[in-house]
Amino acid sequence: MPRQPHILGIITDHTNAAAAASLHDDLAGRPEIVRRLQAVWRPLSDDQWRRVIASYWAVIRFLDHEVGRLLAALAEAGLDRDTLVFFTADHGDMMGAHGLLTKGIGTPYEPVDNVPLVVRLPDRPGGGPDAGHVLSMVDLTPTLLELGAAEPLPTCHGRSCREVFAGTAAPDAWQEAYAEFFGQRFLYTQRIVWHERWKYVFSHGGLDELYDLQADPGECRNLAAAAEYRLVLLDMTRRMWQRRRAIGDRSLLDSHYGTLRLAPVGPLEESTG
Repeated sequence: MPRQPHILGIITDHTNAAAAASLHDDLAGRPEIVRRLQAVWRPLSDDQWRRVIASYWAVIRFLDHEVGRLLAALAEAGLDRDTLVFFTADHGDMMGAHGLLTKGIGTPYEPVDNVPLVVRLPDRPGGGPDAGHVLSMVDLTPTLLELGAAEPLPTCHGRSCREVFAGTAAPDAWQEAYAEFFGQRFLYTQRIVWHERWKYVFSHGGLDELYDLQADPGECRNLAAAAEYRLVLLDMTRRMWQRRRAIGDRSLLDSHYGTLRLAPVGPLEESTG
């Protein structure tokens, strides 16, 4: 049987770096819910953290091995030449970043949201890491339909990223993404917007967050309250409302409770994007 390939190693450096940079983050300027979550894990020693993280990556190594077995079997059967391979996940794990574990309420951070996407197309078997384009899970269905020559969905929040895989997409056309978190109904509703180097987290019942992912990839400094970034905050808030309107996310747009729509910019202001 052909050598079993390892495909998951490309995601380890980012996750480990994020955890190492913020394991002892004091969470100044971050929402109370995040500080309460951190308090649960604060008693762990550095040695215990290392054991937790090592155990997690042992599981990843096992998954890597099993995916390798599947790909090797495809190659042995001669099916790899006409098989599309997409490997991804629904979420990541904080895994020590900001002194947190797992995911859920109040953890809209890159170790959770920046999930792996490994793609192999028969006509493009080689490639490499792509950090220049921002893709979203909602883009995968229209992509698979187009690659399979199937009819497109009549309505879809995503768009085909076939041009990204073909290497013909302009980076500036793939620089924005949007995510939702409902957190047990309205207990902790969040909306997240990525645009170029910026990331904005809107929490209707908590503290807004704004990060410069280029200068601060570990998300250690919340810029939402900084006067010098006020215009960026307003622009990102407008982009949030614009995206919500475009996809029909009207849960807060149509709410009669003003406290559910407390944001730096209201939903009726036009986006600058």
